[in-house]
Amino acid sequence: MSPVSLRGKILASRGVANFLEDRLLTRLLEQVVPKEDTSLDDEPALFGLRSVPPLHEKPAFSLPLMTANFRRFNSRIGIVFEFQRQVERLLSWSKPTHTLSFLIVYSFVCLDPYLLVPIPFAVILILIMVPSFLARHPPPPSTSTSSTVPYYSYHGPALAPPKVINPAPESSKDFFRNMRDLQNTMADFSDLHDATIAVFGPMTDFSNESISSIVFLLCVFATAILFLTAHLLPWRFIFLFAGNAAVLSIHPSFRLLFSQSNKSAPADEKPPATTSGGKKTPDGSATPLESTPFSDLSLLDSAVQISLDTYTEEREVEIFELQYRSLAPHSESHWEHFLFTPLPHDPLSPARIAGERPRGCRFFEDVRTPPGWAWKSKTWELDLNCEEWVVERMITGVGFEASGNSSDSSGSSDLPAGWVWDLPPSPPSRDEDEEVVPTLAYGDLKESKKEDHDDHHSHHHHYKFISKLRERGKSKASPRDWEEKVVGPDGMGEWRRRRWVRVVHRISVRSFKEKSKPNDHAH
Repeated sequence: MSPVSLRGKILASRGVANFLEDRLLTRLLEQVVPKEDTSLDDEPALFGLRSVPPLHEKPAFSLPLMTANFRRFNSRIGIVFEFQRQVERLLSWSKPTHTLSFLIVYSFVCLDPYLLVPIPFAVILILIMVPSFLARHPPPPSTSTSSTVPYYSYHGPALAPPKVINPAPESSKDFFRNMRDLQNTMADFSDLHDATIAVFGPMTDFSNESISSIVFLLCVFATAILFLTAHLLPWRFIFLFAGNAAVLSIHPSFRLLFSQSNKSAPADEKPPATTSGGKKTPDGSATPLESTPFSDLSLLDSAVQISLDTYTEEREVEIFELQYRSLAPHSESHWEHFLFTPLPHDPLSPARIAGERPRGCRFFEDVRTPPGWAWKSKTWELDLNCEEWVVERMITGVGFEASGNSSDSSGSSDLPAGWVWDLPPSPPSRDEDEEVVPTLAYGDLKESKKEDHDDHHSHHHHYKFISKLRERGKSKASPRDWEEKVVGPDGMGEWRRRRWVRVVHRISVRSFKEKSKPNDHAH
């Protein structure tokens, strides 16, 4: 046999085609499945100690490995489904004696909770050890036709091998039965998950604030009361009556009695049934409402009406009126309205340093409220105390009228109260023998006269300099605000702004419809 044909037979025996398909699908799914988070492994050691490696390294995603694990899991999950069927058979009253025995055991456990400790050992003895012993010591074949009770001999050696629980083979009926049960269990879990979210989601996610607020208050009161009185409640009798009532309510005769009582109710005593829209059908009969979680929540919402806020939340929003003028030599230098902007556009703002154009709207009518808010006051009010918001924002390089001054030092009527203007690029010219050293504080200006270096720090010379300043009648040497010295047409920059405020109040989310445009919200 040639090597080529031998290699072809080996590849065919290994299933190369399926192997390549699995590798291709694994490569494709690796692009979808997120990679494992290895950031914890790259963290530096704490206090010089290396992190302890995980006990079990989990393998990465692999389609062949997932298929193999599913086969192993499905062949071994049968015992879980068998236990589920036994519990359903026990609670469904298919054998009343078994259900009554369960209720008796449950009642004894409720009355004496210490029985919970020996019950697991009793279950191991009765359900595992005894059947295993009987499998090793089967009864001998009976020769009598009248006796139907098997005779077990507990003496002598074992007569049969031990019963071993083996996984279900992949081609057996048990394997496909497990697949069917697993499929139905996944569907039941999905339905239960969706029903739980549909019922408890609107009650806890504050989509309906009235219902969620009531649930929140009830949970707060229940938590506070149970912390104080939980040890006083008769929990044994509570679990006793609640458990027995729950199991007895599943009895078929009880359900039959309940359904018959509903059918025997008089027609005139029943509440009028309406459609989902509250109207009758064309033939005069009314169709009943479907019982859904959403309809129950609507009934709860109509029954529970509380006031969430004693007073509606109010805020003050602001907008800045921005004006511009050109400082070109041959320009007329008239202030022109530019726009209303949510930012003051001060000289050191990031947008202005980057050379961006101010963003906003041209008219007051275009200013919109923030989302979820509505106007409460009818008009905008001018903020005359400009010094407060300038100092609060730590804005530098601007001038404004002091709050204590009734008029401008220049006497110009073009500067009403509330304007904050930019300072010019270079300060006005002064005497050659004076040196102006401004400080970082607002309005502080210290002037010092140039003297020799030897007697510059002399106290006598400083007193002499102050005396000369007092003799002068001019105001330029007296310490006063920088803004007062530069007020005037030649002491302003290109931009000036003033602040307008208005009161808004919060509105309900249901009635809110967002109609605002981007970049024109008040802040």
